[in-house]
Amino acid sequence: MKSGRTAVSLVCVSNDADVLATCLQRSVSRGLAEAPATELIVVDNRNGEFGTAGGALNHGARQARNDVVVFVHQDVYLHSLADLERAAHLLSSASTIGVLGANGIDARGVSTGRIRDRILALGSSAAEPRDVDSMDEVLFMVERRRLSEEPLADDPLLGWHAYAVEYSARMRSMGLRAVVVDIPLTHNSMTTNLAGLDVAHSRVGDQYPALLPIRTTCGTIVAKSPGRWGALARRRAHTARVWLRESRAAARVSRSATRSPIVLGDIRFSLDDAAQRAGATAIRAFDIDSGEPATSVEALSRRGLPFSAATVSASQADAAIADADERTLVVITNVAASDLSDLSHLGSRRHVVGLSQEAGLWVVVGASYDDARELWPGRRHRPFGGLFDRRNLEVDDGVRV
Repeated sequence: MKSGRTAVSLVCVSNDADVLATCLQRSVSRGLAEAPATELIVVDNRNGEFGTAGGALNHGARQARNDVVVFVHQDVYLHSLADLERAAHLLSSASTIGVLGANGIDARGVSTGRIRDRILALGSSAAEPRDVDSMDEVLFMVERRRLSEEPLADDPLLGWHAYAVEYSARMRSMGLRAVVVDIPLTHNSMTTNLAGLDVAHSRVGDQYPALLPIRTTCGTIVAKSPGRWGALARRRAHTARVWLRESRAAARVSRSATRSPIVLGDIRFSLDDAAQRAGATAIRAFDIDSGEPATSVEALSRRGLPFSAATVSASQADAAIADADERTLVVITNVAASDLSDLSHLGSRRHVVGLSQEAGLWVVVGASYDDARELWPGRRHRPFGGLFDRRNLEVDDGVRV
């Protein structure tokens, strides 16, 4: 990444003052020493003044003083404002780039741009700008001069979805690039709101038919819907294919690295329920180092529980397991099957091993087999071949794993 830096104006729509204060505002306050020209513009929408994300963010962008406007969620913790300014410099110094983000999906369907999504290090690294079909709304930036001519879409059919997807498509349709680059951040999202997403995606597809299919972080926008029953059949077939792939991966892990039950599921979306079910009083998350720059954050919160996240080695994760008290839920993600042998303290602690196509292999320490059965009860979460069957349960010193 080029060494130049360009000051940014951060624009955020907030409907929760506590989330804003503990995530985005705190990270900006801590980073101002290295990037004193950064400004944070908060659009308060607690009373529902704005009906669309585009309308609210455009309102904030009109107040910006710096040359690059960064649209960012309230539940994001920025690890380096200097890196954010370096990304902004890439945008402002390249006339061919229309929009730049932190994470997106490229034409091959690959998640690109390294970020931490809740507890998971997500996306292939993009040290230099990499072209994508579209980008995630979690963080993206546009030059202020361009926004004056091409503001975000204030479209009721988009509502609070796909506004970065639409802007990416718009820039591409104008012959400009939509790119992502690594911007270190933790997205401490508490919810997944999919209401209205299909409508938003259909709207983007109708507007940019020449660009279809458009890959997004929430699925692919295609040319035509096959109808209600056709769409249902396609989703079921896709689910079955994913289940079989995950089952094969679970079988490989079970044979080579663990004889614990394996659940098929994305731990990102069950983290808080797992903590509640296990009676945890704190959550510590560790993503195994994959050669990317390490990041860490403390003093976040999830449903009132203290929450921290850090990039570590497998041996450091094992030490954290040993040090954690019984009321701390330890979650380890980005695990390779070979890493499991380094987690030597798993044998003496309650734990659940799981995987999914999106989240990869993960381990939760402090939760039990019964917790897992409660959290992931359906057949979809049981690998083909009974790898999550009570008969395969190992017992070590009387502790179920």
